[in-house]
Amino acid sequence: MILIARSDTQLQHMIDACQEWSERSRMKIKNDKTKIMVFYETLAQRASRQPSLFWLTPRFTLNNPPNPRPLDEPKEFTYLGLKLDPQIKMQLATAHTCHKINWAYQTVSAIAHSCKHDTTASLRDTRTSPLILYRIWQSCVLSHATQNLRYLPHPTQWQQVQSALISSLQRTLHCFTAAQITMLEMGIPPLLLRQAELCSGIRAR
Repeated sequence: MILIARSDTQLQHMIDACQEWSERSRMKIKNDKTKIMVFYETLAQRASRQPSLFWLTPRFTLNNPPNPRPLDEPKEFTYLGLKLDPQIKMQLATAHTCHKINWAYQTVSAIAHSCKHDTTASLRDTRTSPLILYRIWQSCVLSHATQNLRYLPHPTQWQQVQSALISSLQRTLHCFTAAQITMLEMGIPPLLLRQAELCSGIRAR
């Protein structure tokens, strides 16, 4: 569940309402799994908060007095695979995407090794052909590059993801020609075009 509010007071009221509902339903909100992130907050705005923290006030059982517990405000938070920061600069998301691309290559490498060494000699060449390796790479790696591409606002961030993607593909195919040639030969458009398609799709909807 996500709660979105325009002010600290409004958010605290929403938290209290959720707390009240959960207690009536015999459910418990876990304090250590509930996080708060305030976007674009300046130091002056943070200093003006009254109070400065957000709280859960569980009462178990209901006849007990409230037991206030402060909620954590992390400097980064991952939601559905997208890593967010309070200023939404998305540099953390970019680095996380590149990390997932590099990590996914390990899966590709393991599958390729299995195809090469765990199959009969008659099928070995077929299962380790560039097309098969590309299909494996496509299913394991490419999705990480395009999953949250629409949320990266700066061309330099797209370029970082593109570089990680090209490096992963070159290592998979053992083909270290110019990056543009590798991408064109495999029919993969630049992420800049993919990002433009995603943005235009959002506007069309």
